Amino acid sequence: MQEALKNTWMSDYNSGLVPDNPLNDQDSVISLLIHDIFGGEILKTHRKRGWHFYNRINGERFDFTGPVKGKSSGDNHFEDILSEPDETYNFFSQEDYSTFLMRFVRVFEEAVGLNKYKPDYSA
Repeated sequence: MQEALKNTWMSDYNSGLVPDNPLNDQDSVISLLIHDIFGGEILKTHRKRGWHFYNRINGERFDFTGPVKGKSSGDNHFEDILSEPDETYNFFSQEDYSTFLMRFVRVFEEAVGLNKYKPDYSA
């Protein structure tokens, strides 16, 4: 999952991200993407620079943009304040989100080998 998210940002998405940490500060769009694809809830917590968004699925917290990538550890402080998907839209445009979503689906399918199951319409 982490590699697919990173490759999505790095693939031809003009996001101005720093190559050393491409997912830093992209928590709002990633938390919405995770919510839209895998369900669960979007949560937020206060950080020095503002709100930090992450997800909870089946009672388990996931933070794909925090200091500890992937499943969050108990070492980080999370307030687990419930957020709504609409709140994350304050940080990016709908067009950017749609582009990111489509690219993520393509990269994720390639990463897990699902692209071999796509129908061949050329025949």
